[in-house]
Amino acid sequence: MKRVSDFPSSIALNGADFFLLQLDRMMWQSSRCRNICTFVVRLDARLECRELASYLSTNAAYQWICRLRLQKTWPFVLAKWVFNADIVLPAIDEYQGEQGDTLPSDLLQKPFNIEKQAAFRISLVQLKDGGSQLVFTWHHALMDAHGGEIFIRQLGGEETISPADWFSHNPVSALSLRARADIALQMKAFLCHVSRLPFISLIGKKKRQQAVLYHTLKFSQRQTQQMAVRARDQGAGFLVSAFYLAVTSYAVAKVQHSRMPLDSDMLVPIPLDCRKRGVQAPVIGNQVTFLFYRIPLAALANIKTCVSALMAQMKDLMRSENPQHYLIMMDFLRRVPGWLYRMQLTSPTKGKMASFHYSDTGDSLDLYAQLFGRSVSSVIHYPPNMYPPGLTFVFSRYQGALQLTLGYMESVLTADELALLLSELQLGLLGEAGL
Repeated sequence: MKRVSDFPSSIALNGADFFLLQLDRMMWQSSRCRNICTFVVRLDARLECRELASYLSTNAAYQWICRLRLQKTWPFVLAKWVFNADIVLPAIDEYQGEQGDTLPSDLLQKPFNIEKQAAFRISLVQLKDGGSQLVFTWHHALMDAHGGEIFIRQLGGEETISPADWFSHNPVSALSLRARADIALQMKAFLCHVSRLPFISLIGKKKRQQAVLYHTLKFSQRQTQQMAVRARDQGAGFLVSAFYLAVTSYAVAKVQHSRMPLDSDMLVPIPLDCRKRGVQAPVIGNQVTFLFYRIPLAALANIKTCVSALMAQMKDLMRSENPQHYLIMMDFLRRVPGWLYRMQLTSPTKGKMASFHYSDTGDSLDLYAQLFGRSVSSVIHYPPNMYPPGLTFVFSRYQGALQLTLGYMESVLTADELALLLSELQLGLLGEAGL
């Protein structure tokens, strides 16, 4: 695709897009934060702003995506992204930063109004050591993390995307309306059961506006290999992500226990990428569904029992086609007015959404070796952070080394609780011998 005219003039939000748009509205109401994905690529050599602008000026996909705006619609009419050729492209903001991965705080707190502003934005941070950081931010209702990665590689000239790979068709719409309605009702009943109160949620003192804070743990290749061995020892087999989730659950439970004795289960929704393994498409639109785990209080006693509970539930959920049914439900509900959708999401649990949020992006970051003609030294996701619960963990691997990004609202963790959480995560992942 070489011309903006090759792209559609509008595109309807799919079910997952609409779900994430409603989470955005809830985040804004509770904490004045938006559902924004942030992706940072560190370049070894300096990239000048004028050179970056020159790259982007010839990229039709960038010209198109930056001129999309969310269109307000009537109730029961599908929400759409609409292209407007007359819109001025967003400026590339340039910052001066310190050496390392720390980002300027005002960059992370910049607002998004996707009805009046671009849903995709690029910032450039010039580092004192001569390198540069490229900071890509986009609204979560536009693309998921994997789609954003694919798009950014295309922008940087490292990947060409064929026209057929930009957008997906909607396979669930082939079902009859009655069949979709029945599945949606069954899925709602399951969610009401699994999300029943009480469950652990580290909700702090509510603030109408609060900062999202980040902390990153990075491990060596040797330590990452040790974790794979430890995962098998703890009963996860080769599903190391189940081990990561068990460690995270146990660590959060330890923080809760430091406040008061544990008296409830833990609820964790896990996003699943619907793309076929290894396929780098489609780009636009979230291609995710969810698994919902409820970890019993008794299983939170140690990591091994957490792993066992997760593995058993995973088998049951996959056999019952739970992920596919949730996808169908999200698609079925995307015509529902937003206020009614949000009420359905929160009313059964009195506003609590989960104990925390978690995702594992796998090894996809290994596809980043160069970008805009420069060698890449590090790549990292900064997660959007739903409040409540206001606590999000993103695991990823780059060049064989695990990295964990923690995003949290300032009201959720004290300094001592943050230290305890980080300590328990490292101890759980590596064990006593690995520290």
